[in-house]
Amino acid sequence: MDERELRELVRAVVAEATGRDLTQSTGHDGASATASRIPREEADPLAARIATWTGRPIALPAPRGTFRPEGDWTFYRSTTPARLGVGRAGTRLRTGTLLEFLADHAAARDAVWSSVEPDFLARLGLVPLRSAAADRREFLLRPDLGRKLAPASAERVRREGTRGASVQIVTCDGLSAAALRANLPILLPALVAELSRQGVAPATMFFVEHGRMAVGDEVGRLVEAEVLCTIVGERPGLKTAESLGAYVTYLKVPQIHEARRSMISNIHAGGLPPAEGARQVAALCLRALRERRTGVDPGAT
Repeated sequence: MDERELRELVRAVVAEATGRDLTQSTGHDGASATASRIPREEADPLAARIATWTGRPIALPAPRGTFRPEGDWTFYRSTTPARLGVGRAGTRLRTGTLLEFLADHAAARDAVWSSVEPDFLARLGLVPLRSAAADRREFLLRPDLGRKLAPASAERVRREGTRGASVQIVTCDGLSAAALRANLPILLPALVAELSRQGVAPATMFFVEHGRMAVGDEVGRLVEAEVLCTIVGERPGLKTAESLGAYVTYLKVPQIHEARRSMISNIHAGGLPPAEGARQVAALCLRALRERRTGVDPGAT
């Protein structure tokens, strides 16, 4: 394919994409002259290159017309905690920006290795359990072990659990025990109070150390609960290392899979406040009891 044929191919593709008639060829000189006459507001590098090839100016995409003036980041920074409009020093980040990034990254790494103290669990009335993972390192390397209870913990659930509970609450450290320490003292009492107010009697609540979200399924099955509410520390990010997720699962089904779960995420002070999160989680649990299902019904799609 020579250059002329390549130009014709590009014209045809652009014409089809834009709905414009680009069949009038102007040749090398004409194309360059047309490109030089592109209005200033259309002087986008990509548009200029296309215009050079096709001999016709290409209008800028519509979103450019609503873009905020250069240097005005107030609107964007007010909508997200992300690092927008942080400025630079030469070709580098400013020192303050870099230090904030390193601090957030360190907090995220620390959260993955964090733990909760026995006194914390006792204050919230949580019975401690352990997953099949022997320690934190094995928990991170073997996610499958975090989804199963250790034999001694399974026996404790059988012995101390509330048989046939309407709603069984299980908490796990997951990937951020720091999230539990920060939010559970607010969320858990409010959740229990809201369920009790709606006539759902409280059941024995458990905490699983080195636990993944799915370990709650085993707890719920062992006590023959109807609805399971698993509260777990979410994977930490660079803007929060203290976010909780709550998974509500209706257990009276032959098989549990991810599509059969309902969940609320981003529960923390800078996202969904724990008190409001408790209200929404309680509403999910009550809805599960009422409708006898959670998640998405594959048969309905």
